[in-house]
Amino acid sequence: MPAALILGGTVANEVMIIGLSIASLVTIWFLITAVKFIRRMRQGARMREALQEYKQILDRGISQLPLISEAESSARPAPDRWSKKEILGHLIDSASNNHQRFVRAQMSSEIKLPGYEQEAWVATQRYQSVSWENLLQLWKAYNTHLLHVVSGVPDERLKGLCFIGEHPPVTLEYLIQEYITHLKHHLDQILS
Repeated sequence: MPAALILGGTVANEVMIIGLSIASLVTIWFLITAVKFIRRMRQGARMREALQEYKQILDRGISQLPLISEAESSARPAPDRWSKKEILGHLIDSASNNHQRFVRAQMSSEIKLPGYEQEAWVATQRYQSVSWENLLQLWKAYNTHLLHVVSGVPDERLKGLCFIGEHPPVTLEYLIQEYITHLKHHLDQILS
C-alpha cells in the first residue's frame, strides 16, 4: 500500500485509523474495568472471609470465656505479665480504639488518629480490680457491635487511608483484618 494512502491520502484510511483508535481505547477501557471488577470481587471475598472469621472468634469467646473462674482470671503467670482479666481489658481497649477508626474512616477518605499506649491504658483502667463477669459483658457487647459496624462498611470505603500515630498509613480494610488477627491472638492466649 502506498505511503500516501496510509498517511491519510483518502477518507477511507482516515476512517480506518479512527476506527482502530476507538477500538483500542474501548479495549483498554474494558481491560481496566475488568481488572477493577476482579479486584473488587477479591476484596469482597477477603472481607467476607475476615467477617466470618470474626464471627467465629466472637462465638468461641462467648462460649468459652465464661468457663474461666474469677480466681483463674486474676492470676498472673509472672509478676511482669498480664492476667487474663488484663488481657481481656486490653482487648476491650483495642475494640474502643478501633471503633473510632472504623467509624471515622468511613466518614472521610483519610483519617489521622493517635496511637494506642497499651500498657498505660491497661494500668489506668485497673482491669485487675474489675469482676471477670463485668469484663466479659463489656467485651461481648463491644465486639458484637463492632462486628455489626464492620459488616456494613461500603467497599469503596475500605481503601480509605488511616494514619495511626507515627506509623505509615494503612487502609481501613487492613485495620479491620489486623483487628481480627489481634483479637484471635489474645483470645487464644486467654483460652490456652
